[in-house]
Formats: sequence, C-alpha cells, structure tokens
Amino acid sequence: MKTRPLLWLVSLMCSPSLFAATIPDGTSLAAQQIFRYNNHSDPGTLDPQKVEENTAAQIVLDLFEGLVWMDGEGKVQPAQAESWDVLEEGKRYIFHLRKGLQWSDGVALTAQDFVAGWQRAVDPHTLSPFAGYLAAAHIKNAQAIVDGKSPVSTLGVRAVDDQTLEVSLEQAVPWFTTMLAWPTLFPVPQHTISQYGDAWSKPEHLVSNGAFVLDKWVVNEKIVARKNPRYRDAQRTVLQQVEYLALDNAVTGYNRYRAGEVDLTWVPTQQIPAIEKNLPGELRVIPRLNSEYYNFNTRKAPFNDVRVRRALYLTADRQLIAEKVLGLRTPATTLTPPQVAGFKPPVLSDLQAPMSERIAEAKALLKQAGFDEQHPLTFELFYNKYDLHEKTAIALSSEWKKWLGADVKLRTMEWKTYLDARREGDFMLSRQSWDATYNEASTFLNTLQSGNAENVGQWHDAQYDALLKQAARTPDAAQRNQLYAQAEEMINQQAPVISIYYQPLIKLLKPYVGGFPVQNPQDYVYSKELYIRAH
Repeated sequence: MKTRPLLWLVSLMCSPSLFAATIPDGTSLAAQQIFRYNNHSDPGTLDPQKVEENTAAQIVLDLFEGLVWMDGEGKVQPAQAESWDVLEEGKRYIFHLRKGLQWSDGVALTAQDFVAGWQRAVDPHTLSPFAGYLAAAHIKNAQAIVDGKSPVSTLGVRAVDDQTLEVSLEQAVPWFTTMLAWPTLFPVPQHTISQYGDAWSKPEHLVSNGAFVLDKWVVNEKIVARKNPRYRDAQRTVLQQVEYLALDNAVTGYNRYRAGEVDLTWVPTQQIPAIEKNLPGELRVIPRLNSEYYNFNTRKAPFNDVRVRRALYLTADRQLIAEKVLGLRTPATTLTPPQVAGFKPPVLSDLQAPMSERIAEAKALLKQAGFDEQHPLTFELFYNKYDLHEKTAIALSSEWKKWLGADVKLRTMEWKTYLDARREGDFMLSRQSWDATYNEASTFLNTLQSGNAENVGQWHDAQYDALLKQAARTPDAAQRNQLYAQAEEMINQQAPVISIYYQPLIKLLKPYVGGFPVQNPQDYVYSKELYIRAH
C-alpha cells in the first residue's frame, strides 16, 4: 500500500565540530582543566523530572542530556538525537538517536529510556513540578494524564525501536524542539530506577548520560562532577572536572573569586562600581529572559481580596529597586520580559502614573477593604536566603510602611525548605523568579494557569485560562501576541503577582575561561563547551 506524501519533512543534522568546545587556533590550555562555579545553593534534587530551579538545572544539564541542546546563541543543536523528521504539518516528530549511546555505567541507552523519562514526568505519582510542561508542549494526552483521567501509557511518545523515538502532538507547536532542552524531557536509566526506586538519584546510585558524572556531594558546600568517558562526545570535552559551590552570599562568592578560588560568581551590588573600575573585562552583563516577582497566596486573607493585592501592586517602587537598590536591573511592568521573541508588552497606564496618584488609589482600595491607620494592613513577606533578595524585601516593606502604613514582617529560609514551604502554600506574599524554559511568552504566562505547579498562589481565572488556550491554538504569531497582551492586562487588573524587575546575568568570569556563552538568553551553560586557558 502506498503512503501519502509527507506534507512537511525536515531532517536536521549537524557536523561533529559543533558538539563540543571550539578552541581558537593558537590557544594554550592549562594543565589543570577544572571549572569552579558559584551555583548559589545546593540543588533541591538531581532527578531530571523533579528539577524546578536553575541551581539544579545547571548541574543536571552537565550530568544528563536530552534529544537536543542549546548552543551559545540559543539555537537548537542535535544531542542524543542526531536528526529528526517533522511530519503531518508539525504534529508528529521522529527522532533518530545516535548509535552507541551509553549510560555512565556502560548500559546501552535506548529510545525507551526517553519514553520512561517522559512518562515519569506526567505520572501523578512522580509529583513532578513540571508535569504541566508536557501539556504546554501539547504532547498527546499529557494533560489528561496529569489530571488523572488517562493512564500514563497513553502519552504520545513511543519507541519505534532502540534508536527511533516517535512523538505525537495534539497540535503543532512551532517552538517544540526548543522545549526539549529542559531537563523534564531528559531520559532516565530504567535499570537503576527499577533497582533503587525513588532513591535512584541519590549520589551513591546516580547514573547519567551527560558529559559529566557525579563524583561527590558535600551538602551545603559543593558538588563535584568529573568528565564522563562514556559520553557520546567525550573526546572533545576539554574540562576534566566541574565544581559547583553553594555560596548563598554574593559577598562571600566575590571574596573567594578575588582569592582565586572561584572562576564564576554572582556580583554583590555594592561592589559593582569598584568592579567596573578595577575588573572591567571580568564583569559580564548578559541578556537573560528572566522575571523576578512576588506571588500572592490568593487563598489566604487578606490577599484573597483583589483590592488589597492591587494596593501593593500599584505602590511597589520597581524603579527604585531595579536601578538604585540593586542596580543593572530593569523595572518590570509585565510578567513576560519585552525581550521574549515576538512579544510586544501592553502599555499599562496605571503603572505609568506618578507614584502620588498610585498611593492615593492604593489607600482608597485598602479603605474599601477595611484597612486604615487604626486597622493597618499586616502580612508576611517570604523569600529565600540570599543578600540580593533580602535587599529587595527590605525595600518593599519599607516603602509599603511609608506609603500605606502597612506592618510587614520578613521571613526567610534556606533554599530547599523555602521551596517546600512555597509548594505547600505556607506563605502570604512570596518571592518568586522565572527563567524562560523556551523563548516564547507562554513559558511565563503559563505559570499562572489553573493547575500549573508554579501557580503556588492558587490564582484561578477562567478567562485567563481560556486566553492562553486560545493562544496555544493560534498559529499566527502576531495574533498570539495580542492574546498574550490581553493576558498581561488581566494580570495587571487582578494582581496575582507583582513583577519587580527583569534580571540579566550579572556575573564575574575569570578571563582564562573560554567558551562561555554570552548570546544565549535562556542561560543554558554547558560545561562541555568550556575550557581553561593557560594563565
């Protein structure tokens, strides 16, 4: 029987030279190839399907690898898959895995390992914080599985054979391949999971398929990874070891950088003028698709009242925090950064008004809600332990006290316990951040959809959900942007969150580190691309 002609067929291949560190001719390499990175804090997990924050993702990007990776300019490159075909006008993908792929223990890696990883992600028993990610990618039956309405086996992914993976989508997603670089869609070693269960990702059991393997984990101090000799491109991986240091204080990281103990670290705000003067070639300000915001718990009084949320939303001095308190940040008016591809933010007139007018409106709203000088608004501001977040929290609480007479209590926790508390809804107004997992506005706006794991404030609005569902079905980018703009206007009026600033990567990088990406707006850094020059 003859098959119908393919409506859309794309085969992508890439030369091996693009898969690892590209070293300029004449470069002298250091004898010791070790990269030391301030990762800010210990990761919550190294299980790809349970990763939810950059501190974990950075390490997992080195230990594991998916079908694709993102190069230094944010473009998709083949990884575990050497090529793929796009069929049925973008609703079906066939990925062809490379021959000879292995896990770090020598066991063969097959297409079924990807099926297992993706099924784990949507399985309600896994409790993956990114279970909705596959639904956002419109993988067939993903949402029904997440909702408990269909079995995991119905997910639109199957192993045709050991080297061929077929993915079926419910609708075409133009940016689908870019979503494959996030850890949620990485494969898992079925043989170790069957042996150890949920304990498979503990350091003593962890088996991975990336350029590096876990060597040791000293809790709250550092994680050490060494080069993986079984990695598909090990011959072109230059670094022999990567150390991820848990330094949750920017000043401590800076001091250790100055002492030569760290190669890459965050920058303490108060040191920026001195750094610009004394270390100009080492200060890196790299564009990044990131939003820093505060999330209201809309299920708890007083923030179940939109009037109270709006009062704080209107009087947050975004410009003061972004430009004066922290520096080198951009004040945020929308949840989605304006640099996101194809996104044109709406003009929100109330945030353009003078602060005096905004304060007057906020006071009127609070009075309507029952708060005044005799009955001041009282609440708790929650954030994870880090000096920059503390500066922001102090500035916000001070301004709200001055403008509105609010009594704001500060509460902070270490990263892991903070994540647990936020996930359980144990907060009133919590600091939150989102980095684009792909370069499209829905990665930000989906975080406020009903049922999304990142919607920790439990805000639900049927009209908002409908807008995003309509946008997902809209192939025209300009029309999608109009819907996204409407969604941002709804956020402005309902104030489930307070966007504070957009943050680029602001880091110190030693001049002897080569291969560091400076054009990837998604902050994907692969240590396999780096090398240490002789110095």
